[in-house]
Amino acid sequence: MGDMRELARFFRALGDENRLRLVSLLTQQESGHALCVGRLARELGVTPSAVSQHLRVLKDLGLVHPERRGYRLHYFLDSERLAIYQQFVREQLGEDFVIREREQLAQSGCEDPVLS
Repeated sequence: MGDMRELARFFRALGDENRLRLVSLLTQQESGHALCVGRLARELGVTPSAVSQHLRVLKDLGLVHPERRGYRLHYFLDSERLAIYQQFVREQLGEDFVIREREQLAQSGCEDPVLS
């Protein structure tokens, strides 16, 4: 984790309502409990194909991981990875972010009165 590009990727992934709902559903599961695509599709009211596409985006981000159980894939949330993203968001967009932005604006001579 390290730059704004990665943060933008995180927000882009969670910027879709269904992906946000998937993360929420998986967050509500007990530790180590995974859900299959069919169950997730029923919960969201969308097709399994749509769920698979959304899960691929979340998997690429490292937020979910598949686990094969028989012939089905079950997905679980990587709560440690989510915590890393949460911390990164706090660091990048917390009060320190506002202070850094104000300092950069002041140094550039383009201070925005709204931020002052």
